[in-house]
Amino acid sequence: MVNSELTNLVWPSPRLIRAARGLVGIDQGTLAALVGVTRQTVAKIEADESARMDPRRRKVLLDLATALEQNYGVEFIEPRDGAGEGVRYRTARVHASIGNDRR
Repeated sequence: MVNSELTNLVWPSPRLIRAARGLVGIDQGTLAALVGVTRQTVAKIEADESARMDPRRRKVLLDLATALEQNYGVEFIEPRDGAGEGVRYRTARVHASIGNDRR
């Protein structure tokens, strides 16, 4: 018998939430505060490697993803055409050239 509580497929993956935090340079506590959960909740979500998730945990995962998208411009990329999943900024970022400071 299949547990109907665990029918929601996980997207984005918890691994991508960790990657997105790394991309934008925030810690678990900062992300937790944006969503209104504890840092421990974020840690548990990020550590979850399941292919399916109960509805309450899935909602928190989606809230984390939405906060990263709306507050930091993160885009979650689904795997396709043999390429894996990933995260990136939705728009291009301009980076200062290193070593081109002319004085």
